[in-house]
Amino acid sequence: MYSLKSSSSAFEGKRRRFLFPFLVLFLLVGCVATTKDMESLDARLTVVSDRLSGIEDRLESMEERITLLEEREKRVEATFKAFRTRLADTEASLDDLKGDLRYLRDGVERSDKALSDLGDRVVQLEARLVALEKGVKVIEAREEKKPVDPQKLYDTALQLFRAGQYLDAMEAFKKFLREFPEHNLAGNAQYWIGECLLAMGKKKEAILAFDKVVKGYPNSPKIPSALLKEGLTFLSLGDRAVARILLKRVVDEYPDTDQAKIAAKKLRSLAVSKPRTTKKRTKSKP
Repeated sequence: MYSLKSSSSAFEGKRRRFLFPFLVLFLLVGCVATTKDMESLDARLTVVSDRLSGIEDRLESMEERITLLEEREKRVEATFKAFRTRLADTEASLDDLKGDLRYLRDGVERSDKALSDLGDRVVQLEARLVALEKGVKVIEAREEKKPVDPQKLYDTALQLFRAGQYLDAMEAFKKFLREFPEHNLAGNAQYWIGECLLAMGKKKEAILAFDKVVKGYPNSPKIPSALLKEGLTFLSLGDRAVARILLKRVVDEYPDTDQAKIAAKKLRSLAVSKPRTTKKRTKSKP
């Protein structure tokens, strides 16, 4: 590449060297040349000068085009550098994305493995559960085959009642009645079911349970206690008439029992606390 200034200087030097022989020739011939020849030479020089001027203009135009091309080349180079920078950034981002993708794939693989391990553990636990259920069934079958001691079952239920575990005690007494309905302690078990219900605040259900002792187990030694508790429970519910009937029955039918003494005392207190009825006074006629 070359600049416009250097091209013009070079052209000017060539022009001078080109015109110099013509000037020498003009000086030599000047003495003998005719006017017509001079005019012809001058015209030829003018043509040559015009042609040189045209060449110079073309050179200047070419120089301008070269300058534009250089500037365009610089812009292209700058654009190419920016593109390469963006490409490098894109490649870096792509590498980061590949790394993240590998991490995610590894995480998925780890999760799949953990899930598979968990599935294996679930299968093992299910198998153990099935084995335990079979073992429980075997134990239950053995327990069912073993003869149950009624006295031991009754004592266990009574211990639960005395420990304040009324619901468990009631279930134990019910089990006793299911398995030994004809046992001589069956009436006692039914009585304690009423006591459990009474302790849990279920007075009406307790009355029904005590009444089952009286009606269902006529030979039970717990009948006086059942009648007494039934009467006292009716009294706590505000039914003094039924309570008095039941308490009087205890006194009349079982006079030599402690329950009869308690019932008699309660009847005396009821008689003392009996509300008095007042007669309406009628005004005398004047």
